Amino acid sequence: MHTKISNLSELSDTLIKKKKLDSGISNFVNRFKIGSLLRSFSTLKEQGYPLRVIIINLIFIRLGGMSINAQIESGACTIDDNTYYRTLNNACIDWRKMLLGFALQFARIVKKETQKEENLTRCFVVDDSVLEKSGKTIEGISRVNNHVKGGFVFGFKLLLLGFFDGKMLIPADFSLHRESRNNNFGLTQKEQKEQFKSSNTKDSPGEIRKQELDEKKTVMIVKMIKHATKRGLKASYVLMDSWFTCEEVIKSIRKIKKGALHVVGMCKMDKRKFTINGKELNSDTILKKYKARSNIKSSKKYKSQYIVVNALYKGIPVKLFYVKYKRAKTWTLILSTDTKINFNRAIEIYQIRWTIEVLFKECKQYLKLGKAQNTDFNGQIADTALALTTYTILSLGKRFGSYETIGSLFRANKQDMLERTICERIMEVILSLIMQLLEFMAIDIDETMRLIAGSDEECGKIAIMLNAVNQYSNKTLTKSKAA
Repeated sequence: MHTKISNLSELSDTLIKKKKLDSGISNFVNRFKIGSLLRSFSTLKEQGYPLRVIIINLIFIRLGGMSINAQIESGACTIDDNTYYRTLNNACIDWRKMLLGFALQFARIVKKETQKEENLTRCFVVDDSVLEKSGKTIEGISRVNNHVKGGFVFGFKLLLLGFFDGKMLIPADFSLHRESRNNNFGLTQKEQKEQFKSSNTKDSPGEIRKQELDEKKTVMIVKMIKHATKRGLKASYVLMDSWFTCEEVIKSIRKIKKGALHVVGMCKMDKRKFTINGKELNSDTILKKYKARSNIKSSKKYKSQYIVVNALYKGIPVKLFYVKYKRAKTWTLILSTDTKINFNRAIEIYQIRWTIEVLFKECKQYLKLGKAQNTDFNGQIADTALALTTYTILSLGKRFGSYETIGSLFRANKQDMLERTICERIMEVILSLIMQLLEFMAIDIDETMRLIAGSDEECGKIAIMLNAVNQYSNKTLTKSKAA
């Protein structure tokens, strides 16, 4: 980022000393974009702290690789742990709106920084992952199938919608789901009674999330895509594995934006029928038929053999790519509703889907995704949203830095926490992402700043946040030098 950030301690002094506020307010607005920050978050408060202050602190904690308790014990912040947990369990906070807002702002910043329109392939990527939990009293928990390890575990299925902007994948939306419904979710009657049950108000964001627990994932992912496109994320393809590549999902996606989105997905070689020259044939029959005709081609780029077939799937024009890689014993099938692309292009696009596997791995490894044991389902949603939001922040640093992976960037940030200037750099990244977020909540910036200038209470709260950052950096730096 090119914006220079003034020293945080000087800024804190300006806010604390009321007589300096008028002269420093212009610099505060220009350098920290605080007006945008104020209009981006709800006016909800917790123990007198604005929601925006608590959320930013929660992001700092995760960026530093810390837990809430560790941060409290360090003495770096005057906000107590109960305030944090009440915020996480607050059903009125719309975490979905925040996560999508960060994704939209990421796209705006990238577009502004690159200063030119690049011809990039933008895609939505769909997948799910298991968030394993150890406590059966966690609200909404169930036995879920872990197809990676095999067998069942207790936890949630995280359904994620990622947005690939041509170079990087960032999270745009998610939902948590439970399974084993026909088997009492894998719980005994006693265990079901002992599960925590939150009392959310009707139509609150938290209650809507709770209702999604039993929503079909194939239905939920279409809702997410519709919501993301309506809010402004633009893509050409939706990439998915064989579990999601079905009639229901394909038809629904093709209806979005009058067919603007195409599906490219792995397809099971099952009994489903495709129409070719008026005849309905399953995958095996089609493969045998075209192999007999010697329609097999080779791709040096992907070291594979392939067969291309034009067909209809439930009335939808599709292109079928049967693929057999060099050392594979079996053929796989990739389906595309974009009938104009060739084999190499189809594989190139489909391989983007693997970026979501990297996202899952890095979020779990570095950002504690799925580690929360909060019994309140609202807290599970909040924790997931914060992990994914932090990933977006790190992704921006990776995009304009020399880091090869999110992991290397995270380790570098964690090490840099020992330096005073890291606080300024993190604040810059966060506030840049938040800038111009959620325009529909537009509040006059000048008027907002005048309100702050006239309120000792508001000045004090912002100063608390800035002092917390300074105290934490000073303490960790001192410990590092002592070590």
